Amino acid sequence: MPPADEKVFEPVAPDRASAVHPTAPVEPGGTVAGKYRIDRTIGFGGMGVICEATHLELGTKVAVKFVRFERATDDRTVARFLTEARSAAQLRSQHTCRVVDCGRLESGSPYMVMEYLEGADLRSIATAQAPLPVEDSVCFVSQALEALAEAHARGIVHRDIKPENLFLTQGPDGGALIKVLDFGISKQLGRAQNSSRSLTEPTDSIGSPYHMSPEQMIDPTAVDARTDIWAMGVVLYELLTGRLPFEGETTPQICANVMTAQPKSPLEIRADLPEALVQVVLSCMEKDREKRVPDVGALSRALESFGGARSGLSATRVEGILARARDVKSTRQVSSEMSRAVDEDDEAGEIEAKDIPGLSRAGKGRAWVALGVVLAGSIAYYAVGKLRSGNAETIASPAESASAAAAPSAPSSSQAAPVPSAGRPSDQESRSAQKAARKAKPVALHSGTAEPPPNSPKPNEKNFPASEKSDKSDLYPELKPVPDLPSGE
Repeated sequence: MPPADEKVFEPVAPDRASAVHPTAPVEPGGTVAGKYRIDRTIGFGGMGVICEATHLELGTKVAVKFVRFERATDDRTVARFLTEARSAAQLRSQHTCRVVDCGRLESGSPYMVMEYLEGADLRSIATAQAPLPVEDSVCFVSQALEALAEAHARGIVHRDIKPENLFLTQGPDGGALIKVLDFGISKQLGRAQNSSRSLTEPTDSIGSPYHMSPEQMIDPTAVDARTDIWAMGVVLYELLTGRLPFEGETTPQICANVMTAQPKSPLEIRADLPEALVQVVLSCMEKDREKRVPDVGALSRALESFGGARSGLSATRVEGILARARDVKSTRQVSSEMSRAVDEDDEAGEIEAKDIPGLSRAGKGRAWVALGVVLAGSIAYYAVGKLRSGNAETIASPAESASAAAAPSAPSSSQAAPVPSAGRPSDQESRSAQKAARKAKPVALHSGTAEPPPNSPKPNEKNFPASEKSDKSDLYPELKPVPDLPSGE
């Protein structure tokens, strides 16, 4: 059975047939967007008409949903139609009916293209077979909770969960697969809702009052994810008992019962139900939402033991979806706090710079940046100058050491060594100094363990940075050997 966005209730009189069975804006055989050929009408509701179509290039079946002709000029209907398309397009769960395309006809009326489903909605199944086996009922609801977990994680509340919007089809493995349909009246948490829902318009597909939570009846814009928990409890009640928990002849009577009456225990209708399961169902329908099952994660865990292995798998997936959503939310909060801290620092800097005349708000920020660049440049210039000065002192030290090594020693150890004459030394003194420097060179530069001569002054270590010690050949170029002089000299 094709997906539909509203239950078609009782047969109507022939004179109303054209109103209840609308025709699609594109006749069978026509094309949409030049690539979808309309084959036949397969469903309709208060807002839209659904047709089976074929993708001309791929040859695959799709479902194309149109706004009903008489509603195409209703801004509220069009807005709801587009809300459904946008909400469903955000979701990637295998338990959500995928929206693959969206656009407008030449008339301006919108349409959406969805995956084609073969099977039946749970309303048809419950009507024909209820009460359903416990394991099947719980398994169907558990799969639907997977789709709701992703929606709730994205801040989307469905607000119209009912058997008509839970479609049973086959998965790739041939097993039962539930698809959640119709996000047309879904609410995006954190966004303003400009429109409210009327329960008294029979042709407006605004959700079933049988499945609406008390808070949704009071103010549809003030609900949160717990309104979907209520609706899932009502659906599970129906599947297990074949009856609705709240009934009435008119919409006001149904609403009054939902607000004030307590539902009959499922055990009074079906005695073989597990008592623990009954408690879960009733806790979903607590009128005070603070006492209700808090979220889909808690509900899936509570149902896990009643739906077999498939329900256990669904519970694990739901928990994973919610955990990932919490991690993403935490990461976003940390990022937001860091951005806020940076903004506060920027504001503090602007307050300090506000007294600079002639600068705009942006100019003050640039002034601080320029000041920082100038300060950094000054520090760098000073450091380079000091480094060059240190190198010059270091280069001069070897010559001084060599002159000191060549000077004659004092006759007495207590007397200081004489200072070399400032005048030009004789040739013999020069040759003696070169010979002494040559003999001292291996000790000073190449011997790592040998001690320097007793009378040779020790080099000042603070003038030799590590980078300079590693390459001493630059400071002490190799000297040519001086030939030995005759002993007579």
